[in-house]
Amino acid sequence: MPAALRTAGKVALPLGIAALAAGAIAYGPSAFADDSDPNLPNLTAEEVVAKIAGAKPEALSGSVRITTDLGIPNLGGNRDADPTALLSGTHTVRVAVDGPDRQRIGIQAELAEYNVIHNGRDLWTYDSRSNKATHTTLPEGAASDPKSTPPTGLAVTPQEAAKQLLAVVGPGTSVTVAGTDKVAGRDAHQLRIAPAQPGSLIGGATVSVDAETGVPLRVVVDTAKGGKPAIDVGFTDVSFKKPSADTFDFKPPSGAKVEETNKKDAPDAKNSAGALGLDLGKLTGGFTGADPKVHGEGWSTVVEMRLPDGLSLPGADKPKDDGDKGDKDGGDGDKGKGDDLAAELLGKLGTKVDGGTLFGTRLVNALVTDDGRVFVGAVDGPTLQKAAAESTAAR
Repeated sequence: MPAALRTAGKVALPLGIAALAAGAIAYGPSAFADDSDPNLPNLTAEEVVAKIAGAKPEALSGSVRITTDLGIPNLGGNRDADPTALLSGTHTVRVAVDGPDRQRIGIQAELAEYNVIHNGRDLWTYDSRSNKATHTTLPEGAASDPKSTPPTGLAVTPQEAAKQLLAVVGPGTSVTVAGTDKVAGRDAHQLRIAPAQPGSLIGGATVSVDAETGVPLRVVVDTAKGGKPAIDVGFTDVSFKKPSADTFDFKPPSGAKVEETNKKDAPDAKNSAGALGLDLGKLTGGFTGADPKVHGEGWSTVVEMRLPDGLSLPGADKPKDDGDKGDKDGGDGDKGKGDDLAAELLGKLGTKVDGGTLFGTRLVNALVTDDGRVFVGAVDGPTLQKAAAESTAAR
């Protein structure tokens, strides 16, 4: 693998906003591009990747439009600024960055706005819908350390989307130049990244890279089955001038409920999604066993976990009883009824396959085995079943 590709996968751009996306050339809202492509010098794929790796935008501001079509119901629509609403539909996000010490993200909707503001050691989140603010004082020295810059854990900028894509570039990836583009009024080179191995649900990725700065301006995900893009993340306007200092000032509105969190609760590099309340540890905390096991690599990576205690799908093997029968009059007994209802719902949403039940979106599939294991990846069903069979044989 070329040295520039290895380097780009490790580059951490100053805007610490995590995302995962990939793209297609032929799709996406016309607001991103002009009618004519710019006439730019011909570059090799390695040269375009090197531009991304060398990009060091200390400051920028602009609007990002995010369109997500994973084949799941619209979660809140354009009227809701809750971060989970970004999982479906089209949304606008305002971003501003001034080095590693100051960032601001605003998820905008018709009737609400959700903000994350990082200014030195102060980290604020504010939800206008509930009129609630959360304030965290970051540990000493964290604000000046780029690795500790608190990202959101959401697909809200092309920069981190491109970084995530380049991180999986390896022998199983095809990287080519796909022409030129014009995004947010700026000339851009297009880089095409696609799996060169079977089994992935991701069809490929096109990254539009600013010709002047090397900053990714747009990233769009298409699926292996085709159709509309699954994810489209791109600037509709962008400036690389330093934002005014008051952009990062925040004072809770009158009447807002303010919650102070402990320093130990501050986001860190290992689990930075907490800045928007999307704590990855909490999301997977119900799953049992040791840390998730990882099967495969690159585009074919599959993660193995176990279902929460007491939860199994209809027709599956019941989890072993540890001796706690629960309270017949309520308490744990009611919890058992809730687990049964959840299992029944999951059973209706999934498709029964050999050895378990398969759940899927356009980009991610999950296999819940009859013995209570969960295998998740951006891969097709047979790949998940193969990982499950190999895991069983290795026990």
